Amino acid sequence: MNPRTSYVLVGLFVLGLGTAAIGAILWLGSSGAGRHYNTYVVRTTESVAGLSRDGVVKYRGVDVGRIRDIRLDPDNPEWVRLTLEIEEGTPIKTDTVATLQVRGLTGLAYVNLTGGSRDAAPLPARDQEPYTEIPSRPSVWGRLDRNIGSLLDNLVDASSKLRDWLSEDNRQLLIRTLAHLEKVVGAVASRTDRIQSAVDAAATTLDNTRRASEELPALFTQLNASARSLERMADELARTGSSLRKAVEARNRDLARFSTTTLPEASAMVSELREAATNLRRLSERLQRNPAVLLRGSPPPPPGPGEMR
Repeated sequence: MNPRTSYVLVGLFVLGLGTAAIGAILWLGSSGAGRHYNTYVVRTTESVAGLSRDGVVKYRGVDVGRIRDIRLDPDNPEWVRLTLEIEEGTPIKTDTVATLQVRGLTGLAYVNLTGGSRDAAPLPARDQEPYTEIPSRPSVWGRLDRNIGSLLDNLVDASSKLRDWLSEDNRQLLIRTLAHLEKVVGAVASRTDRIQSAVDAAATTLDNTRRASEELPALFTQLNASARSLERMADELARTGSSLRKAVEARNRDLARFSTTTLPEASAMVSELREAATNLRRLSERLQRNPAVLLRGSPPPPPGPGEMR
C-alpha cells in the first residue's frame, strides 16, 4: 500500500472522529437547552462514597436532575450537604424523601427521590434558608450496615458474657452440678419401683375420689333430709320447752309458798337439832373426863377478878 494512501485514511478517520465528538457535545448541550431547574438541598448522615458532582438525580427511576455540589454541612459536620438541581415541574411534595442508591456492582451511587403522592401538598421553603430542603431517609445499604454493626456489637457482648460464664470457677461449678445431677438421676432410677407404686397409689386415690364425687349428690340428698328432720325435732323441742316453761312457772308458785311457810320452820328445827347435838357432844366429853359429875354435879365456876368465893 502506498504510504500516501495510509496517511489519507488516517486523516479521514481522525476527521470523522472529531466530527462525531463535536456532534455529541452539541447534542448533549442542546438536550438541556430550554429546561429550567429548581435548586434543593438534601442532608444525610450516611457516607456518600460513590456520589460525585454532576451525578444523576432520579425520581422513581427517571432522570430529573443532577448533583451540583457535595460538601460537609458548615453548621454540623456530622451531616453531608447535597445541592441538587431538579427539573422544574418535578412533583416535590411534603412526602417526598431522598435516598442514596447504588447501581448494581459498579459502585456508582445516585440520589433517588420517592413519594410525591397526588394529594400531598408542595414542599414549602424554610424561612431564612436559600433553598428548600428535601428530607432524607437511610438507604438499604445504610440500614443494612447499621444492623450489621449492631449485630456485631451484640455478638461481641455475647461472646464476652460467654467467656465470663466459661471461667474456671464456673466450669468447676458446672462439673459439680452435673455430678450431683448424675447422683439424683441414679437415685431416681434405683427407686423406680417405689415411684411406680406411688404413681399407682395416686391413680387409685384419684379413682376413689372420682367415685366419691359421683356419690356426692346422693349424700347431699341424705344430708338435706337429715337437716329437715333436725328442723322438725327442733320445732318439737321448742314446743316441749314452752310446755316445760309453763309447768316450771306453775311449780315456782308452789315453791314460793313452800319457801315462805315451811322452810323457815324447817330451818329453825335444824338449828335446834344442831344446838342439841353440840350440847350432847359437850356433855359426853365432860363425862369422859370426869364421870363423878353424875353423882356430885358440876363444880361452880372459878370466881372472876375481884370476886370472893
